[in-house]
Amino acid sequence: MPIEKIVENVYSISDGSTRGNVAAYVLPNQIIFIDSGMNIPLVKEFREKLEKETGKKTTYLLITHTHGDHIFGNQVFKDCKIISSKHTEERMKESLKTNWAPDKIAEMIKNAEDPSTLEGLEIVLPTETFDDQMEITDGDVKVIFKRTGGHTEGSSYVYCPNYKSLTAGDNLFIDSFPWGGDPTANPETWLAALEEYISLDIDYYLPGHGSVSSKNKIQEFYVYLKKVVDLFRELIAEGKSEEEIILEADKIFYYPPRRPQWKELSLKKWYEIIASK
Repeated sequence: MPIEKIVENVYSISDGSTRGNVAAYVLPNQIIFIDSGMNIPLVKEFREKLEKETGKKTTYLLITHTHGDHIFGNQVFKDCKIISSKHTEERMKESLKTNWAPDKIAEMIKNAEDPSTLEGLEIVLPTETFDDQMEITDGDVKVIFKRTGGHTEGSSYVYCPNYKSLTAGDNLFIDSFPWGGDPTANPETWLAALEEYISLDIDYYLPGHGSVSSKNKIQEFYVYLKKVVDLFRELIAEGKSEEEIILEADKIFYYPPRRPQWKELSLKKWYEIIASK
């Protein structure tokens, strides 16, 4: 099973087998999972294996953002407190009426590369929400859950100072171009979130996609995104057209996207935000 022990009490599946990465923090008296991925049997096995090995029960599932590849395993944690930012909960409720309507879910499962990973899928909403920040304390271990925005307006990170670990959801794509085309994506709040990550005493960054990384990878992404935002501001001030600006931004080197259209759509969304200022 592709469970990776990052450091004592921090585990993840980050090889792509759950689509969006899934992480777990083992606290003195309980286990906290972060995001639930998109492979129901594998996430169920992850939980069972960790509980058996540690002798502790899972009590919380923390959701970093609204996208299906991070919440389609929520049903594995129906007996737990499932917590997200208020904005993430609102987006999930909206999706139940649109792209998560029963007919669309059925079609998605039918067309999945491996339909067995989503067999019996049930969309499970958060049981609790927070506005900007909440904390969970267990003995002398603290876990901070904070909304920053960026990839989505509700995007939040989970930080455990004791374990020097931060789980960022899709505010971090390691070694690939990020998806930044969500309707609520904002490159300016994304940059601020990255600055906050870098400022913390962290040894292990757990991304939404890609391998567990150190601070240099976060700084690498920060430098790229800042170059794009600065270029947009400069060329908008010069009166360049959207097409000209997107073409120039496309020349700034970074990792290729997982899907060809991601880069173009992300750059267009980021341009839209900067041009609206």
